[in-house]
Amino acid sequence: MLPRGFAWLVRGAVWLVATGLLALLLTFDATGHVDSALYDINMRHWTYTPGNDVVIVAIDPSSLTKLGRWPFPRLLHARLINRLTDDGVRAIGLDITMTTPDAAHPAYDKALASALRRNGHVVMPVFAEPTDLGGTLEEMLPVPGLAREAAAFGQVDVDESTDGISRGVYLMAGLGQAYWPSLGLALYRQDHPRHPSAQLPGLRNPMPTGESPYLWIRDYYALLHYAGPSGTFGRVSYADVLDKKVPPSLLKGKTVLIGATAEGMRDIVRTPDGLMPGVEYQANILESLQRGLLLTPLGFTLQLVVGAIVLSVPCLLYGLPGFRRLWSVLLVGMLLPLASSLLLLRALGWWWPPTACVLTVAIAGAAWWLLVRPAGTAINATPA
Repeated sequence: MLPRGFAWLVRGAVWLVATGLLALLLTFDATGHVDSALYDINMRHWTYTPGNDVVIVAIDPSSLTKLGRWPFPRLLHARLINRLTDDGVRAIGLDITMTTPDAAHPAYDKALASALRRNGHVVMPVFAEPTDLGGTLEEMLPVPGLAREAAAFGQVDVDESTDGISRGVYLMAGLGQAYWPSLGLALYRQDHPRHPSAQLPGLRNPMPTGESPYLWIRDYYALLHYAGPSGTFGRVSYADVLDKKVPPSLLKGKTVLIGATAEGMRDIVRTPDGLMPGVEYQANILESLQRGLLLTPLGFTLQLVVGAIVLSVPCLLYGLPGFRRLWSVLLVGMLLPLASSLLLLRALGWWWPPTACVLTVAIAGAAWWLLVRPAGTAINATPA
């Protein structure tokens, strides 16, 4: 039997070694793929029904059949926006790139500019791409005649993890400095013009300003609480709105996102719930902002702090009544990280990946069994 003080000293040493191992696992992201899978499973069972304030005007197969090949003439976009303005929509997110003028029909650009000016609340996209193969990045905005009439711009950068799945969003991004809001955030600010970046949720970039003005800088990374799989948000067909087949009551006072949903138009995002059109990805950003549902992933320091606290529990339990056998302590020690991760996510909106902590408990338990127990250091025989 070990003296009480020495027993606690051994517990403390085990906790320190375990915390060091956890820090190593976190540094090398050794369990990242497993954590991502656990997160995806959790989010697929944590969906919700979105409100009716966000409506997608979909460039769907029916619209392509009725209106012809893509891209549509900009005169059609002008007619659509005028129709939405007449129906009393609150704001419009035009998730369609228009970076070059329509040289064949310059009057169409003028008609679209007039429609943008008449509405006054149309947000247009901005993105970055190299000017030449292997060249430097350049921000691509709408042509000047349209850009002058847009109410705001929103970047349409889609975050992808190493497995190609988009679990979150960078709310701010830009060349050299993160100054463009995401398209969903830019739309949100049409109703909340005084909403400052300082109040945004998400994980901050420790270096929000790049060393080069040609580097794409991202900031305020938040995990999306997707409402559900593709098709969860209300959709109406682009062609049906043009043909007045959609009652104005379905659109009045709504925030509208216009974008492609038809397969083959390349605007597809992989999410934990499957493939989703980019326009619905933006709708999820907007809905999450409106409801305060964006989730914050914990950074390295907070991950380690939470993990160290969780790891202290099995060290404190070992030897107490009901926990004198190693297997009982290991069971609690391996289940506690999973329960803690779920609680933090659901109650506080924090994502703490638990797998590194579970693995640490398993390794520490195995080492204890192989190295300490044969030496006769039976801490479980020591009164607590």
